[in-house]
Parts: sequence; C-alpha cells; structure tokens
Amino acid sequence: MTQKIKIESFNPYETRFPNRKLVTKGTLELIKELRLNGYEIIVTPENDQPIEYLYKKGFHEFFDNPVYTFLIGIPTGIIVNILSNYIQKVIDKWNQTEDIKNNIIIVDNSIIINLNQQIISKSEIKDKKKKSEKVKEDFDKCFSLKSPYINLPTPIFINHKPKVIGWCRLKATYSTLEFDDAIILDNSVKRKIREGKIKGASLTGIATKSVCSICKSNYVECNHFAGDIYNNIKCINEIHEASIVEVSLVKEPINRECLINIRK
Repeated sequence: MTQKIKIESFNPYETRFPNRKLVTKGTLELIKELRLNGYEIIVTPENDQPIEYLYKKGFHEFFDNPVYTFLIGIPTGIIVNILSNYIQKVIDKWNQTEDIKNNIIIVDNSIIINLNQQIISKSEIKDKKKKSEKVKEDFDKCFSLKSPYINLPTPIFINHKPKVIGWCRLKATYSTLEFDDAIILDNSVKRKIREGKIKGASLTGIATKSVCSICKSNYVECNHFAGDIYNNIKCINEIHEASIVEVSLVKEPINRECLINIRK
C-alpha cells in the first residue's frame, strides 16, 4: 500500500487571487524531497485545482507560515528524520536559523510535534491558524486600498508583510520589472533607505506555469531542484507564466541589481 502524506495549502492572497491551491517555494521543495523518498503527497484541499507555488524574487524566506503535514500509516520518526535532514540543508545553504523547524508541523493521529520533536497542543495549533488568518485578512485590507496618486497605482509593501508603505508605477519589459516611479510615505522606511538598512526591491509571484530545464516537464510535478547539478548540468526552473502578487522593499535583495535609491 502506498504511504501517503497530506500537506495543507495556504493562500494568503485569497481575495485578489481566489481558488488557487498555493504552496510556497520552500514547501514545494519539501514535497519533492518526500516524493524522492517514495511517499505519495496529497496537497489539500483535494480538488481539481492545480498546485501552484509562490516565489519571492530576490528574497529568501522559508516556512514563515506553518506547514502542516498529516501522516497516513507512516512512522513519525522516519518523517522527522527525512525532513530534519532537508531543513538542515536549507539552514546551511541560505544561512537560515533553526527557528524554521518550529513551523514544520507533523500530525500523526493524536500526536502533533514540530521538527524539534516538541509536542504542540491543539490550542497552540489554533493560535497558529488564527495568526495565519490574520495575515490573510491584513492582505485583504491592503489590496482594497486605492492609491491617492493617479499615476502611481501599485502599492509598495515592506518585507512582503501586509503593510503598504508607498505607491509606485511598474514598468515591465520582456526580462525585467522595474519601479518606473514611486513615492514612499512611511518616514521610518525613508530613513532606513537613506541609512542603507533597506537596500533593494523584491516581488512575490504565483508561478502558474514553470518548466524544469533538466527533464522539460512541469517543475511542480518533477523531482529536480533548481540550482542543483545533474550530470554536470545545473537545473533551472524556467517560469513561463506567472501572476505578480505584490512588490516589496527589502533589507538585502539576493539580486544585487535590484537596488533602490531615494531622492531628497
């Protein structure tokens, strides 16, 4: 019998992008790791919607929201070991902290633990879910705002959090997306830009169609990892179609060309 693991999807942008079965890029890689170990992964809700993933271009953040994994007939210890090894690779590769282990939740019947093998109570799970719903509600409020500037229709967020700190006009080319013009309304953010504490821009997108450069198949469904080397060839995740969710200012963009400056 195939051993199955259910993983919950989470769409913090439900109002603007309804009926999407979304996982983060980190969660997608976690799913690939479990598939490589022989497990069938079911992403809930179980419906006909395709799995799409969120990516944050120029910004690495793994498991900011809890990832809930439900085991079906699988010993908890085995999954803890597999996921712990995977998360350690993430920690080493991207200089993350061990805190991200607290947001991988493993549910095995009545036992609920994180990757540090700490037992989590049902009240703690309820609190985590309330916080996630609050994030969704706050983004809903942000997306409902109307720009006070006719020529600057797009809101600017800070660190991909639901807080609008300015407005901009985006200019898209075949290969880039740029701030054509912008105004920052938050004085503390303007000060941090001048002090070099906020250096760049980043965007959140939903990859609706992406292709693996190694096997030429749907990147969501294959088990290759972007950035890894296969037979001396580097895997590239080619995003062919995407929806832009929001643009943010961030402390350190991964792409060193995504820099910002501020006029006096």
